[in-house]
Amino acid sequence: MNELSYPLEGIRVLALEQFIAGPLCSMWLGDMGAEVIKIETPGIGDPRRKFPPMLGDAKGEQISGGFMAYNRNKKSVTLNLKSEEGRRLYKELVAKSDIVVENLKPGTVDRLGLGYDVLKQVNPRIIYAALSGFGRLENLRGPYSDRPAFDAVVQAMGGVMHRIGEEDGPPMLAVAGTADRLSAMVTGYAIFAALFMRERTGKGQFVDTAMYDSTMILNEAAISMYSMTGKVLSRGKDELYAPVGAFKVKDGWIGLIIPGEDMWERFAQAIGRADLAEHPQCKGSQVRARNYKNFLKPIVDTWMASHTREEVVQILLEHGVPSGYVQTSADLFTCPQVAARHMLVEVNDPIAGPVKFANNPFRLSAAADKTPVPPPRLGEHNDEILTAVLGYGASEVARLKQTKVI
Repeated sequence: MNELSYPLEGIRVLALEQFIAGPLCSMWLGDMGAEVIKIETPGIGDPRRKFPPMLGDAKGEQISGGFMAYNRNKKSVTLNLKSEEGRRLYKELVAKSDIVVENLKPGTVDRLGLGYDVLKQVNPRIIYAALSGFGRLENLRGPYSDRPAFDAVVQAMGGVMHRIGEEDGPPMLAVAGTADRLSAMVTGYAIFAALFMRERTGKGQFVDTAMYDSTMILNEAAISMYSMTGKVLSRGKDELYAPVGAFKVKDGWIGLIIPGEDMWERFAQAIGRADLAEHPQCKGSQVRARNYKNFLKPIVDTWMASHTREEVVQILLEHGVPSGYVQTSADLFTCPQVAARHMLVEVNDPIAGPVKFANNPFRLSAAADKTPVPPPRLGEHNDEILTAVLGYGASEVARLKQTKVI
């Protein structure tokens, strides 16, 4: 058997992508050793190339931090897909690739004549992963299938936004990009499944992931509750568990959840109130939730306020109750666990210099750590890919540039 340094070594990915979901998915494939070729419009590129914060060098050149975060370990090729030659070149690349990751507006690739039905004729082994707001498979079409979508849209529609905020306040957005990032992870999981299936059948397939579908996973508790009881869970209070959430301590905040009776007994002992373990207003998670505001909250808040966050976490852990600090982004940069897990990866960019970003969350014992390659400049790898992959000569590449195909 061949020795591999990375699990996707030898796999080529075409990334027809923009913004977050598609680029994050393909970047993680690149982190795993795949050759990722990002296809961009000449002179324009991915819209996130213009997203702040912008970092510059002494020459006045700039690069977007918003672009750097999702585009390391890639190559950039510019193709005018509205031109016949541009589409021909794209198909030639598909013929020599394993995976396409695409998250353009629904209908775009079909209008260009570059949808999966066309590309599978070019390469029957191609795995075509389409990320969209509401799904693309014909047999699963719904009334929203052709709609474009951004993160905030599907957070709202998937029920997540309804659960976040104060009880008497408006629905609120979770961390921006939550739906995008989850969709990227779901798509990557599906791509690995399709690759494994191809090993057994020799055939590629269409991978269809919808941000709407992925976001509903985040709302599973509310969905289960409504299905089983007809009750709609809302925001500002938890009707399933208590105590749960963030708690103010002397020098900050800590977070915890007490999901069951064993944990509740240990928590009651930790705060010096073992008598609460069998108290009629505390017996059962939903009973505690109903009585939390008027009975239990003052007790818990008083105990929390009398300790530092280090003291609270230590006491709770000694009693077998998981808890942790509410950390800022600055805290993450000094967290010893983050360092131990290599969850900050440094990208040494020629314009921005060394900048740290969140690493991918995958750890394989037999895979080497990949030294990150900075995100590509627009069209940086045109010559390399056209000559080394497609076999074009220098004169033909020059002609394609002159005619603005690339």
